[in-house]
Amino acid sequence: MEFSPNYDHYRLEELLEARDQINKELYPERTKAIELAIANKMNDPAVKEALKKQQEAKKYLTFWRRFWAFMIDYIGLSIIWYVEDLLFGVESGDQHLIVQFLVGFQFILYTVVMHGCFGQTLGKMVMGIKVLNHGTETTINVKQASRRASVIIAFNIVWFLIPLVSGSSLGTLDINSIAVRVLFILLMVWWAVDIITMRFNDKRRAAHDYIGKTVVVRL
Repeated sequence: MEFSPNYDHYRLEELLEARDQINKELYPERTKAIELAIANKMNDPAVKEALKKQQEAKKYLTFWRRFWAFMIDYIGLSIIWYVEDLLFGVESGDQHLIVQFLVGFQFILYTVVMHGCFGQTLGKMVMGIKVLNHGTETTINVKQASRRASVIIAFNIVWFLIPLVSGSSLGTLDINSIAVRVLFILLMVWWAVDIITMRFNDKRRAAHDYIGKTVVVRL
């Protein structure tokens, strides 16, 4: 007769692991006992509540998905920028101010429109995450998406205004100027704040999510 341990004292995680690892053909009775114990655990109100909280927490674990979504979007936009370079004969990676501003503007326009209309960029669609209103977890509009991107919009505007304030030529930008270096440092600080903020709240909201009153969730 097949010996079967008493699974009543096992935690749900242990039971699920045992179910995955057991040889069902070799130990059919033990498999049934494990399945029964899992069913009993799942009917326990305390276990149900714990599982609900676990699933809720998992929904907001989006850091790496957001990272890869950004990379997908950036690669896609880079292809568009490359085509534009070929068509107009201007390199987007040089110091031409107008080109740099338009590149930034295109990126902002893309993210704001996609988030405002669909809650997702193409990268987020691929990675299975979506931007929602924080309070209601419903879709956001373009206005809210714009507020969410307001800091990057401000950086792009300042980037464009630096030559005007410094008296430089409108068409070019001195990347070695103090103003540009300060702006670059501030941008790095903002990105760091964005990442750090995600680590210290339950819903993994970045700083720009707080500004936009949004949250990113797994689908």
